[in-house]
Amino acid sequence: MKEIRSPYNWLIFDADGTLFDFNRGETVALQSTTERHGVSYSSHLHEVYAAISAELWRRFENGEMPLEELRVMRFELLFSDLGIDVEPDPFNNDFMEALGRQTQLLDGAEDVVRDLSSRFRLLLATNGIAVVQRARFSRSSIRQYFEDVVISDEIGVAKPQPEYMDEAFSRMGKPPKSEVLLIGDSLSSDITAGANYGVDTCWFNPNQFPLDGSPQPTYMISELAGIYEIVLDR
Repeated sequence: MKEIRSPYNWLIFDADGTLFDFNRGETVALQSTTERHGVSYSSHLHEVYAAISAELWRRFENGEMPLEELRVMRFELLFSDLGIDVEPDPFNNDFMEALGRQTQLLDGAEDVVRDLSSRFRLLLATNGIAVVQRARFSRSSIRQYFEDVVISDEIGVAKPQPEYMDEAFSRMGKPPKSEVLLIGDSLSSDITAGANYGVDTCWFNPNQFPLDGSPQPTYMISELAGIYEIVLDR
């Protein structure tokens, strides 16, 4: 094995959209939950739900609404928009249970994490709902490679807020910021969190979207294996 020539000792990975295939897991969970509640699943229903959910998560990340309110509101708005007569509370409970069973990973994620865990210390950082993320992580094949997981729902603050990064660094034993690299797919939460905190960032951008302004990531990769060229002298 070659000697590592890297400034980094810690790698912070985002979960959904970076390692976990959340879109596929969400589809399976939404299909099973609509069927259970006698609702016809369609691509249109999913598109409406996705747009509502994205906006509510944006508001949550900006500190504009609590996560507890988001959970049910997304289905209240969905059912109202589509004229569906279903109680949102039990639907949400069943959806979260179904989502907690989804552990699909993106292509190459397990190989990359397993490889890097023998060379670096790894932390998982997610803005997800605790009951869902804990269930998924505990069932996941990559759980053994991470020293800890920081979940916004459990600490009461989300990326990109600096308090979230404070907690992450506390869990890591407060290493120098220069020794930490944050890898994530979201410019608004992951890259902003790292940039504002003074940490190097790597934007995982498999769809090769254009940068929409600040913040600028330190690095950008279109496939997970691209991280090797950044952190390892291979």
